Amino acid sequence: MSDDIHQRARDLLERRTAISMLATAHPKGQPEVALLIAPRFTEDERIAGGEEEGVCGNTFRNLRQNPRASIVVLDPIMDPRARDGVRFEVEFLGAELDGPDLAQLTRWLETFAPRRKIVRRLIFKVLSVEPYRPPTEGDDPVVLQ
Repeated sequence: MSDDIHQRARDLLERRTAISMLATAHPKGQPEVALLIAPRFTEDERIAGGEEEGVCGNTFRNLRQNPRASIVVLDPIMDPRARDGVRFEVEFLGAELDGPDLAQLTRWLETFAPRRKIVRRLIFKVLSVEPYRPPTEGDDPVVLQ
């Protein structure tokens, strides 16, 4: 991972206003997208973030059956028109169901979203990271008939 994109990724993950979406797939191909709460780089350069109670649907099951996933991190506050961000290709390593890191994630979420809870802390190995930018104006959307 180049130093510039790595620093961009680190900066985005540290912003409270960043939105992180975790995309997984069932082994038979059914996609699932869920928010990943407050993902951060760990000391050993992995990414760990929270799975919110009642929101992630089949995400955890998908990760246990197919550990490859993508995480897209955007910060709409930085420049709402640009939607610049980063896309990680990751491999699921495991989940924590308790402990100080999970408790800290729950406290962080409760500061602005009372009564919401993190049920597990998901941990990922970063396989690659690249800039993310949505299609530019004039790009034709794909239309299914």
